[in-house]
Amino acid sequence: MVADTIHVHSHLAGHPSYHILGHEIVLDVPITALILSAIGAAFLLRYTLSIFRLALELAVLPGKDVKSLQSRQGGTWALVTGCTSGIGLEFARQLAKRKFNVILIGRRKHALDEVAQELESKFGVQTKSVVVDVAAPGSARDEALSQIELLAKDLDLGVLINNVGASHNMPVAFAETERSEMNQIIETNVAWTLLLTRAVIPSMIARSSAGGKARGPKSLIMTIGSLSGRIPSPLLATYSGTKAALSTWTKALAEEVKPQGVVVELVQAAFVVSNMSKIRKSSPFVPYPATFVRSVLTSIGLPRGAQGRPHERTPFWTHALLDYAVGFAGYVSEITGIRVILGMHKDIRKRALKKAERAAKKE
Repeated sequence: MVADTIHVHSHLAGHPSYHILGHEIVLDVPITALILSAIGAAFLLRYTLSIFRLALELAVLPGKDVKSLQSRQGGTWALVTGCTSGIGLEFARQLAKRKFNVILIGRRKHALDEVAQELESKFGVQTKSVVVDVAAPGSARDEALSQIELLAKDLDLGVLINNVGASHNMPVAFAETERSEMNQIIETNVAWTLLLTRAVIPSMIARSSAGGKARGPKSLIMTIGSLSGRIPSPLLATYSGTKAALSTWTKALAEEVKPQGVVVELVQAAFVVSNMSKIRKSSPFVPYPATFVRSVLTSIGLPRGAQGRPHERTPFWTHALLDYAVGFAGYVSEITGIRVILGMHKDIRKRALKKAERAAKKE
């Protein structure tokens, strides 16, 4: 008769044996040691596979290229905010190079006209421009949103790049942050991003779905986040909080519209050479905008450094390694990351104050 229970007794040699389904199993180690070894092996396997996946996604596996989102008949449009300099300008250029027509959003008409002329003459695409101060709530911003909503209905809008962002003039304690600076950051990073996306997403859903079933080309809503939202950043608390808010919003929205053929992603970025970062020289950890944007547009769908966080990705390789390292050891690596950021921001603030003091003496 086959046993349906487990019987335990000790051999003369001192090794416990177990009878399972009629088979005797003799252990050379205590059961507690065996369980702990199994748990350790599971964790080791998990981290080994995770590191292997990171290496594959950074060096081998191709993500989707943004060109895959174009309609077969051509004439697909992309909308880019904050497009007159830095990362936003590179998004406009590289999308135009891939033959997307581009809707340009910014607050300086002259700068928008220059970008439009460059894209049209160099890449042979169409452009449309909307002038708006995204940080200023009121009738002018509402009118611009209505104008953008109409454009989305009339055009084959397949890509939205939520790039525009605002940060602090320098690292500053939250208790000392000017109200006007806080309002500008919140209105630009959160309010405008949500309002703009709300204005165009019905048209993007209609483009990518019919009768509730995704049949058209997929559409993409890509929001440029920051590792300051991933790693809480003391002395940039308001900015850090707005970027963290975009992460949660992205995940919620992505699950809503995924069945309708719309892909929603948050791209995590560390420092990039730009006016906002005030960094002028490139390094392995601080790429030029062209290099960063190229990594973003050719790796859609690959989390890279953002493993385990749905609808987020960290495409540039050194940013991915930093992101991955911060989350690798749980609390220990997370709190270490926060304290490193605090020390860095203290140093940046100290140097910025000295620079301002020298400038004041020259006046």
